[in-house]
Formats: sequence, structure tokens, C-alpha cells
Amino acid sequence: MLQSIAKKNICSIWIFVIGLILNINFVNAQTSHNDESISSPKNRLKFGNYLFADKDYLRAIDEFRAYLKVEDYDTIRFKFSECFYRIGRYSEAAENYKSLFFHSQLSDEARLGYAKSLFFQKDFNNFRDYASTKEYLSSKYEKEIIRLEMISHFFDNSYLPDTNKFFAQFEDSNRTDVRKFYFMKKYPARKKPATAALLSSVIPGLGKIYTGEIGDGITSFITTSLLAYLSINNFNHDHKFRGWLFAGMTTFSYAGNIYGSAASAQIYNAGIKFNFDKDVKLYFERRNYFLPSEDWLE
Repeated sequence: MLQSIAKKNICSIWIFVIGLILNINFVNAQTSHNDESISSPKNRLKFGNYLFADKDYLRAIDEFRAYLKVEDYDTIRFKFSECFYRIGRYSEAAENYKSLFFHSQLSDEARLGYAKSLFFQKDFNNFRDYASTKEYLSSKYEKEIIRLEMISHFFDNSYLPDTNKFFAQFEDSNRTDVRKFYFMKKYPARKKPATAALLSSVIPGLGKIYTGEIGDGITSFITTSLLAYLSINNFNHDHKFRGWLFAGMTTFSYAGNIYGSAASAQIYNAGIKFNFDKDVKLYFERRNYFLPSEDWLE
């Protein structure tokens, strides 16, 4: 009787153990299957597209990169390049756009993307070389790239192209503003430091008035004139020490005013350039640099 009960207990234990092992194996297999499904190229692509639409470009790069190791589609390669462009990694964006230059349905878009990457990288010399090479220039977006080339001349010290060629790239509605920027760039209203210094050497403070610092100019004139008067007055009354003291202060004020006028002209010129760069950048940013939209990517 006891032996029969013991045999039944042992059988029950073995059945329980076998069942437990089978259940663990089933769970592990199911988990492994789910993990494999989550990390599959198809799901990584879906997640990458979701991140791209959510403007999480940095994480989208990782998902697109993983997918492209398995399948290389032009649209995903373009999105991969676009992610780098949109987070300001223009050098990496340019290299990836180049991979779509030939034998791709997105060749024109890639060539435009490459041009934009060079432009916003401020690599203007290479950008202009690219824009002048018809072999690589996009036929579909040639006008946009040439217009961007014209705009690039506002942002460095290169010579501005001929007015007819320059203005022809812009619509009539924008031509007035572009013309204004063009002539501000070509003929900036700068002040010459040598002229400012010379004016202040003739009449103290006149150089600062010339650079627009009227208050400082008047103050400099009054200060230098007053010190000169005190020096002369003390010499006339035989107060030589005070005469020489005020004479030294007059010389110091006079020389400092000449130097300050030259420096004032340089500061004035720097301000002109800074304000010009800021206004030009703001103007073209508000108009997206007249570049086509890319709504088809979203």
C-alpha cells in the first residue's frame, strides 16, 4: 500500500517537473520570437519613420542605419541623409546625399540636398564650384541652386556677380528687397578711421561726431578745450607747475581723442557688418531661402 502511494507521488512529481520544463521552454521560445519580431528590419523601419515624423532625427538615424544594412532603398537613404541635415551635421548629410547622385529616382533631390548642406556648412567656395559644374547640377532644381549661389555672396567677402545675373534669379516681388541688400553689400556706408582721426586732430571731438557719437564728440571738445584753457591761464599767472600739469592732461586728452575717434570708426564699421548680416539672414530665413518644401517626406 505504501509502495503504491510512493510510486504515485513520484509519478506526479515527474509529471510536474516535465510540465514545468516544457512551459519554461515555451515561454523562452515565445520571448525570443517577440524579441526577434521587435528588432526586425521591418519594425525598425516603422519606428524610424515614426521618429522622423516626430522630428526625433537623432534616434531616427540609428533606426534607418540598421534598416539600410539589410535593405537599401532610395527613399530611406534620402531620409537618413535628411536626418543629418536637419540636426546640423551638414558634412555627414552631404556625404550621404552623394550616394544618391546616380541611378536613383531621387537624384535631383539628393543633388539639391548636397548643395544645401554645403551652403549651410558655410563652405561657400566648394558650394560655388559645385553650382558651376553642370555635370553634377540638378536639372530639376537648377534655378534654386543658382539662386542659393547668389545668396551666398551676401555671407562672405566674395565679389558680387553682375546685377543683371544676380537680380534675374529672384521674383519681382522680392527683387526690391534683394536690390537693397545688394547695394548695401557693395557700397557699405563705412567710416574711414584715418578720416575720423584727422578730423579730431583738427578739432577735438569732430571725428567722433563724424562716426555718429555726437554726445561723446561734444564732451571731448569741451574737455580738451577746458584743459587747454586752464593750462594757458596758469602759465599766464606764472603757476608753472599747474600749467604743465594741465598741459599734460590736455595732451593726453587730445591724443586719446584722436585714437578714440579712429577706434569709433572701426566699431561703427563692425556694427554695420553685424546688422547687415543679421538682417540678411533673417530675411532669407523667413522665406526658407526660397527653397522648395519637402512635405512629401513627412
